[in-house]
Amino acid sequence: MSLLVYYDGECPFCNRYVKLLRLKESAGDVSLIDLRESPQQRQELIDQGFNLDLGMVVETDGRRVAGDDAVNMLAMLSTPSTFLNRVNKAVFSSPLLATLLYPLLRAGRWLTLFILGLGQIMPDDDGARARATIFGTLFSLFSFYHFFNYALEYMRFPPQIDMIAIAICAVALFFRPASSRLLFLLMLVSSVSAIVQAPITSNHTMVRNMVLLGYWVSFFYTMIRGLKWSDIFTNFAPAGQGALLVMYVFGIFHKINTGFLNPETSCAVALWRQMPMPLNAIDIPAMHYLAIYGTFIVEGGIILMLFSRKLRHIGIVCGILFHTLLAFSNYAMYISFTTLSIALHCLFLNEESARNIRDSKMMTAFTRRMRDPVYILAAAILVALLFYVGMSRNYTLVTLMALPLIIPFCVNIIRHGSSTKPLLAKGHRVTPLIIGTIVTTLFFLNCTMPYWGLKSAQTINMFSNLRVEGGVNNHLIMKHISAPFGYLDDVVTIEKAQGPQANITTELDQHGMVYYDLLAHLSDNPNLVVTYTRDGKIYENMSAAMLADDIQHTLHPAWFRKWFHFQRVNLKEPITCAY
Repeated sequence: MSLLVYYDGECPFCNRYVKLLRLKESAGDVSLIDLRESPQQRQELIDQGFNLDLGMVVETDGRRVAGDDAVNMLAMLSTPSTFLNRVNKAVFSSPLLATLLYPLLRAGRWLTLFILGLGQIMPDDDGARARATIFGTLFSLFSFYHFFNYALEYMRFPPQIDMIAIAICAVALFFRPASSRLLFLLMLVSSVSAIVQAPITSNHTMVRNMVLLGYWVSFFYTMIRGLKWSDIFTNFAPAGQGALLVMYVFGIFHKINTGFLNPETSCAVALWRQMPMPLNAIDIPAMHYLAIYGTFIVEGGIILMLFSRKLRHIGIVCGILFHTLLAFSNYAMYISFTTLSIALHCLFLNEESARNIRDSKMMTAFTRRMRDPVYILAAAILVALLFYVGMSRNYTLVTLMALPLIIPFCVNIIRHGSSTKPLLAKGHRVTPLIIGTIVTTLFFLNCTMPYWGLKSAQTINMFSNLRVEGGVNNHLIMKHISAPFGYLDDVVTIEKAQGPQANITTELDQHGMVYYDLLAHLSDNPNLVVTYTRDGKIYENMSAAMLADDIQHTLHPAWFRKWFHFQRVNLKEPITCAY
């Protein structure tokens, strides 16, 4: 009997496995064929329908088997001469155990090749790689601005190690955006940072966290199934698309309230008045109403265009320009949210559009120049200047410095991004849609939390004038529906504070605090002493020890509070714009 074993010679597990089994002692004539060095046999197996990245192929007496069947056959033919052979024979000679355990071996092999950067045998999907390259470029840009935002606007300087790691990985990915491993590394350090930094009220961080969730679900599914590396992105993209659509939906829905629709209090007007000259000079009622209702029209129109194959590329550009315009307002550092939204908009580019954009003269010239030492030096100078401008809190200029990247990219999308082909190819739709549906549903539910009377932070209610706390509900639709939970009804006002984090008194000027949030604050800062008013009664010099019973019976575990938390309550009447 002759035995042919086709295996991946670059896989350290496969290599050692076939050599340690000592098949020649029992099977006689054994040929070990490294598929990396045997293109003819490799192509023959591919033509016969074998996915060579799912494991080795074994041939005997003209019959070829792969995967768990191949491992089972090798186990049956191996000798008990060594400990490894005895274990292998005992476990994998059972067809049932081979079927159950082989996916773990396959996943281990896949992860090893991925981490070591050893290419897969099967050809990768160029269209998916083009989409991943564009997303990698933009997500790295966002990640750098995210680091920049936290280091400067939130005054976390010097930055913590997790933020430094994000910045380093972002820069590396920016110069090598096609690298699946660098994107993996950036996603990994971003996930660690998300856990370390939580809870925070930043909405763009919540959007990013949903993107991270979608990526990891896709990554582990792809690893377990042993699929192509490009499938990580293909399976993940609908999750990012869903996150963007949910962001738009609630960006509209939360604003349907009396505060946002009132020009005297609307965040739309507040942001407009912080626009650079000459825009902010147009401070007339007509402009105020245009800013308010134009927000609904533009965001709603972008959603509709993203669903249209013919207008999708126009919708992408409109979304990019709309969020860039918002970032010009000096009201807050919006550039991190803007760059994240740009990355998510570009997930709506299909494979044909992505290839055309990636291979365009403009994009190839940009890629080539980013390897030029002169341009690298110019980029370093620009980053230094960016920090200087950011420290002066000139957010308009920060955005202006990003225009040399944003505007040409928009032009490129207009010129090369038009395509009526679907976002997902036939035969590759089920898994991406399932992952996308899971992430989109979770994000949607998260954004409905204020109307349930639950958490209010990170629900995409930024700049919306929404108020649902303390028995007040200014939403024109949801005010008629009673919230089933009462967390948001219990609001306190802080009179004074002493000890660590005592600056909450200045943070809460004309603002209140959900009582649950106060208890969490005290629990995390046992030495903090607070005087507050609750239901008209003043509680003086209260600490975690004095409120131990309330803390024990009210608060959830610390890990849950990283998600379940609250923003400060705007107590002004009428409700004015608050970040």
